[in-house]
Amino acid sequence: MSPVPSSLKHDRLALLPAAAQANPASCRTALVEGGAALLDRILAQDLGPLWHHCLQSNGLLESLRPDTIDALHQARIAATVGYLAQRATLDRIDRLFEAQGIPYVAMKGSHVRESVYPDPALRPASDIDLLIAPDDRRRAAAVLLDAGFTAHAEPANISHEATFSQGIVHIDLHWHILRPGRTRVDMTAELLARRQRSNGLWRLSDPDTLFLMLIHPAFAKYVCSPNMGLARVADFLLWIQKRTADWPEVLRLLRRAGLKTAAWTMLTWFRMLAPPDLHPLLDAWTRAVRPGRLRAAYLRQWLRHDLPTRWLERPFLIQFGFTLPLHDRPADMLHAIRGLLQARKNRLRDMRLLLGEAQDGTPETTP
Repeated sequence: MSPVPSSLKHDRLALLPAAAQANPASCRTALVEGGAALLDRILAQDLGPLWHHCLQSNGLLESLRPDTIDALHQARIAATVGYLAQRATLDRIDRLFEAQGIPYVAMKGSHVRESVYPDPALRPASDIDLLIAPDDRRRAAAVLLDAGFTAHAEPANISHEATFSQGIVHIDLHWHILRPGRTRVDMTAELLARRQRSNGLWRLSDPDTLFLMLIHPAFAKYVCSPNMGLARVADFLLWIQKRTADWPEVLRLLRRAGLKTAAWTMLTWFRMLAPPDLHPLLDAWTRAVRPGRLRAAYLRQWLRHDLPTRWLERPFLIQFGFTLPLHDRPADMLHAIRGLLQARKNRLRDMRLLLGEAQDGTPETTP
């Protein structure tokens, strides 16, 4: 494995409280020695509430500078307010969807925080991610619009998702986990079939959750670009430390989706940021999904030199040079390209499938 680049040292320090055996005294020392630069990184990456909890629950918070205490306290308050609003909305949507017979699952941060964080309010989330069946998208949209939400349907993403907003709460409604064509076969039906009820919500099964963590950010966040965010890394680290991983089942799903290479790239990135005690586990998983020697070397260069960040304003280069090779086989790459072309061709149709048309011929986006 490659050594961790020096540019990632602050990120590793920012993730210290995400270690299951985190040493609060070491966290305090790192924060004091890291100064304003580390604190700014922690706050910018939505890790402030986790740091506040780690230090406060161990009686170390008050030993910090007053401005540091205030910054962490404000982050904790903001995260709590956001969580309470999102959780109230989730409970409401759960009732509405259950009444209409619309199966759904909460996924990504809105689900993970309920499962592995000491307090779910410690994990800020910009939106709530829900997965439904493609055939239910029109009914689900109608339910949300009737409940007072406003739709924001982006043509670039209308093949698989749309956003519904009300006040400070935003719902990302997905009917595919990625743009159609990214996975070798459609995975939505089987993910919904394995859903589980927990804490008053429907959620993905544990293997499906880990599977999604290993593929979705590869394409949606470009692995290590600023779009990824360290909060998602913290989700992964906490998950693998606090939940029992059914790796054979996750590996089966990766093979079925044709995305072992995407998982290898994500695992390589996670390993760069993970505490040393997790390296043996991550190394074993990485070996199980390692692509060919040349492709592995090529993709590792993208991570080592942080090319997704450097080329973030040139997405075509990233999509062609980075995310396309994350598919396992040439046939999978062609399948993804066909899916992209089909999605562009069917944008108007997909908009109608979700929202219908107003009398003037424009898509309805408000209740």
